[in-house]
Amino acid sequence: MKAIKICDTHNDFLTELKADELEEYIINCKSQGVKRICSSFWSTRRVNPKAELFEKSKLLKMVSKDFLLHVEDLCWVKTDEDLEFLIETRPFSCSLTWNGENTLAGGCGSNVGLSKWGRACLDRLLVEKIVVDVAHLNRKSFWQVVNVLKTNILCSHTGFFGVRREERNLTDKQIDFIVKSNGFVGLFFFDRCLKKFDGRKFDAQDIVRSLSYFTDRWGYDNIGIGSDFYGIENYPKGLKTYSDFKNLHSAMKLAGFSDNQIDKIFYQNFEDFLNRQ
Repeated sequence: MKAIKICDTHNDFLTELKADELEEYIINCKSQGVKRICSSFWSTRRVNPKAELFEKSKLLKMVSKDFLLHVEDLCWVKTDEDLEFLIETRPFSCSLTWNGENTLAGGCGSNVGLSKWGRACLDRLLVEKIVVDVAHLNRKSFWQVVNVLKTNILCSHTGFFGVRREERNLTDKQIDFIVKSNGFVGLFFFDRCLKKFDGRKFDAQDIVRSLSYFTDRWGYDNIGIGSDFYGIENYPKGLKTYSDFKNLHSAMKLAGFSDNQIDKIFYQNFEDFLNRQ
């Protein structure tokens, strides 16, 4: 098998690893074929998110220009001063919420929509050319946000409602909008949103099932991997590190994916998305 190249649009290692562990982890990822990772700083449960974000974003940029900073949940952005601080860290992307609601918008576990303050933040992020990630938004907030974004919409890590009826997953209508915007959808490895109840252990077949659901309906150009490594507890069997992507590659080949189609899903589609920004 040829060397595997990987782009991962959501990995929480930046949140979970200590500062002195980051460089070694990034070096190891690169040795396993990783070209880019959207390195997520998850704000929701941090005691002092601004201070920790400042420290880790600086370290990330010192170690690797290819590993992009993502800020997940802007729950702490409550004032103009907070928004300016966020912009000064120069993230590649941000998601407005996690699963709950905050002062900006509603996550998938809530019913509220985009607030006036959320719209102001959204507009400013667009001016600053910071990508707004629609992952975790509830349906109401999603439609309010994407009707502002309109093009090149990113959903970094999600599953598909047509596979598992979970509110965290995108509906076909939402996927249609993202694909027509020439955007990008990253499939995550979250068992609750992907696994079929058929008695098997959660494994690469569940990932392939969701990938096939997407490609059968929307083709191969707007889909990739947003693993959610370090953000999930129950990893798919045989798929715990990037070196294990060879097992996913083999499962996809058995399911009928060509080498070119796998390359598009593993890395090329996200590279193309970046080139459209």
